[in-house]
Amino acid sequence: MKRIFIIFAAVLTGLTQAQAAGFEQPNQSASAASVANAFVATANDASALIYNPAGMAWLSGVSVMGTAQLDYRDSSVATPTGNAPNNGTEPFSGSIYATWTPLDGRLAAGIGFSPLYVANNDWATAFPGTAGRSASGVTKLTVDHTTVDFVYAINSDLAIGGGGDWYITRATMTQGAKSFQGNDFTTFGGHASLMWKPMPAWSVGAMFRSGARVSMSGQANDSLSFKLPDYVSAGISHDFADVWRLEADAKWTRWSALKNMNIVKGGVITQPNAMNLRDTLTVMAGLSWAWRESTRFSVGYAYDQGANRSLNFSPVIADQDNHRISLGAGADLFGMHVDVAYQYVYYSKKTVTGPFAGVYKDRRQSLMMSVSSEFE
Repeated sequence: MKRIFIIFAAVLTGLTQAQAAGFEQPNQSASAASVANAFVATANDASALIYNPAGMAWLSGVSVMGTAQLDYRDSSVATPTGNAPNNGTEPFSGSIYATWTPLDGRLAAGIGFSPLYVANNDWATAFPGTAGRSASGVTKLTVDHTTVDFVYAINSDLAIGGGGDWYITRATMTQGAKSFQGNDFTTFGGHASLMWKPMPAWSVGAMFRSGARVSMSGQANDSLSFKLPDYVSAGISHDFADVWRLEADAKWTRWSALKNMNIVKGGVITQPNAMNLRDTLTVMAGLSWAWRESTRFSVGYAYDQGANRSLNFSPVIADQDNHRISLGAGADLFGMHVDVAYQYVYYSKKTVTGPFAGVYKDRRQSLMMSVSSEFE
């Protein structure tokens, strides 16, 4: 019980609220972030609940993990009138996962909580006023995610899983004198996963998560409705000489399903927020080295396509092409396992046209720590 209390305390501040300038939150644990989230074919700790729940089949007993993350982001736009910052803030975020895999059993189960989609953009300085523009104010959007999973081990080499997703959404969107504030506690979705170890030292993983429609009502009888994206991820990993592990993953996300984020009142659009998003592909690779039995160092790289197009760019979700470089380490300490990771994200400059024309620049740094423990 003492270990569980420590894990909960490590992420207590992060479970209250998380905000960020983008939207999807790729980092869900330090162990995965240290290899740039190339983790679908490995998924060997409790954060498998997010990356590939089928990996729970190879855990043992009860596993609990808590994660805390601190982000720093420097986001701005250069317009004909000068440079202006995105004043959205980046406080702590956190997640917690728990899995149960009975010894000599074929079934496993788990539950986890994390902020999966988050945006906090404030472009009021860059685009004062609303004339001719659709979203020049403040956007705060958080989609917290609870997942419940069940996994069945077909044999010692193959496991499949399925589960449900519960999304809790909070939104505040301000455009000039118009403001919307609402929440939704009734959004549900589902997902399926697979992990296969076809031969010694090789592992293959795949994960599909369906999108879900968020619908919320505001305090002034207005409403906001939008579709979260589907995604598919797959990966393959290989161990070399029992000390090196190399994994390569790919992830496709259907952002085109998010057509708009319009605020509607009485059938009339009061805050138009049209989206012009494209489906994206992210490729990731991670290399880790087992220095000792319980100590591992990792490095990773990922290229992530931004969902925003150059034409009719919407700053509600400011997402650009980016390169992610990660470093991390994990070791057993004080009867628990501790992982730490540092990630630097370089976003390519994006020159956009339309109501919010300008050159968008972005950088992000993330520092993460995960604390986990296993109980037989």
